[in-house]
Amino acid sequence: MGTIVISKKENNKFKYTYNNRKGHTLLTSNSHETKAHCISEINILKRNFTSIDYLRYKTPSGKLYFKISINEYILGSSRKFTTPLLMDKGLNDWKNNFTQSEILDFCEDVFEGFPEIIFDEN
Repeated sequence: MGTIVISKKENNKFKYTYNNRKGHTLLTSNSHETKAHCISEINILKRNFTSIDYLRYKTPSGKLYFKISINEYILGSSRKFTTPLLMDKGLNDWKNNFTQSEILDFCEDVFEGFPEIIFDEN
């Protein structure tokens, strides 16, 4: 089973990723203004999973990827794959595991509240 990880980007926007059981990122969402928007979109995807459209693309260098959409609105993009078989495996992992995936919140600064360690160089 995979995990859905919510994180804060350097530009103070939020995103979520779907990671497979090995921890590899398979899909990254669009940027969102708040963490609540990310959670809302995840819930919408889970509730409307059968309505998701999968759009397949190829880069100029030949890499393959897919985007997910609902009602023609793109919600996220997959990582780049080198072969059609690998892309199909990633897509199948997403389809089989996303709705049961645990949501992890990595937005908070885990070191907040810990004292700063200062090393004496003498």
